[in-house]
Amino acid sequence: MTISLTGFMGCGKSSTGRALAERLGARFMDLDAEIVARDGRTIPEIFREGGEAAFRAVELETLRAVLDEVAQAPGDVVLALGGGTLTVPAAREIILAETECVFLRTRFETIRARLGAADASRPLFADAEALFAARAPIYAQAPHAVDTDGLTPDAVADAILALL
Repeated sequence: MTISLTGFMGCGKSSTGRALAERLGARFMDLDAEIVARDGRTIPEIFREGGEAAFRAVELETLRAVLDEVAQAPGDVVLALGGGTLTVPAAREIILAETECVFLRTRFETIRARLGAADASRPLFADAEALFAARAPIYAQAPHAVDTDGLTPDAVADAILALL
């Protein structure tokens, strides 16, 4: 089984993903880390050189490659998606068809507290509140959701296990 975690930046996809993978005895993968490893550029570099459209193309290509590899390998995988992965219709279709997708639902106030007022390593953080509002209905398409406010990654992982 492949469990994918979606949600806005700072919702805890990576930390929860590691905790969940540990509980399941599964492999943990972070899509952003896979993009960097496979492309050889950092995410801010990809954005600078080609903009968001170029990044989303690399992201989709990497997602396809990762899920193809996961399908060939034995064992469960927990995959932390990028905050905007589901905004690409082709990526959303693949994720919803091939994974158990869980939305880590987090209030914007919690996100802001976790990330601070600005985070230069996240290319789309400048308009975070508007982006958060625009993405909420997309994340809500995930078949499962867990509220993360006030919970540790371990507690969120336990809540996911209870759902699935």
